[in-house]
Amino acid sequence: MGNCKQVSQKETIISWIYRKIYKTTPPYYCYYSVWKIITKPIRKWFSAVVIPTIPFSNLRVQCYRWCGYKIGKHTFIGMRCYLDDMCYDLIEIEDHVIISYGVFFACHGKNQGHNKLLIKRGAYIGMNSSIIARRAEGLVIGENAIVGACSLVNKSVPPEDVVVGIPARSIKKECR
Repeated sequence: MGNCKQVSQKETIISWIYRKIYKTTPPYYCYYSVWKIITKPIRKWFSAVVIPTIPFSNLRVQCYRWCGYKIGKHTFIGMRCYLDDMCYDLIEIEDHVIISYGVFFACHGKNQGHNKLLIKRGAYIGMNSSIIARRAEGLVIGENAIVGACSLVNKSVPPEDVVVGIPARSIKKECR
């Protein structure tokens, strides 16, 4: 279970102390188990520092899976990519997706909440693009869609579409 799902919290010693001292509802991290307190920083470090530098694609993808990301078969993730390590359970990458070098994925931001990010089957994301799920309904990059290099995607991309730019805009009509 990831850290971004909203579930009823079981009282811990830390949450009880926080409630008594501050007389308010404790933040989400006061409900973490000791195991989670120990493993979370290790998983975050491994996901953000070690995995992006692994030179072998299959091993890199497998390590992301070990960290809890949902990644389909025959998917390529280039080096130096950053998958949001706060909400690894909200990122889903389907089969046959190609993610080029240095792509940045974010599922949350200040005053935005934690939003789902879905990359559909056969999508291609060009190098140094930023994919930011900033709306409550999340962000979907459609099946066989293409995101050009250095693009900023902050809205869903329809299937079979080609988007480029900052912010990303469709150029499929111009390609015909």
